[in-house]
Amino acid sequence: MSRVYVLAADRELPELEPLHYYRQAVDELGWPMKPFRYEFVMEKEETDLVNLRAYLTENFSSGEVLELWSAWLSGDVNKKCPPRYRGRLADFDLEVLEQFLSAKEICFDITV
Repeated sequence: MSRVYVLAADRELPELEPLHYYRQAVDELGWPMKPFRYEFVMEKEETDLVNLRAYLTENFSSGEVLELWSAWLSGDVNKKCPPRYRGRLADFDLEVLEQFLSAKEICFDITV
């Protein structure tokens, strides 16, 4: 069983490697995920949050929506899609990051 964090978008993103290693396992979940998927690493560190916010601000236009997923890949393809929360990038702070990282499975739809 592995945890994977996925940034999903409607278009290709620069400087990120597409999700390869876990792609098939993520696809098999059948969750309604945007088509361009990238694995990313996050810790409960302010620098990680600052870097993520800077990247998203630089590479997304105002009003664009991206998805941040936290998923456990256990081979169970019949499990339900995790809860989804919607919010603005401006509100994505350390408290929200901690909620994201501590949840078993979750999706945040973030509007830039």
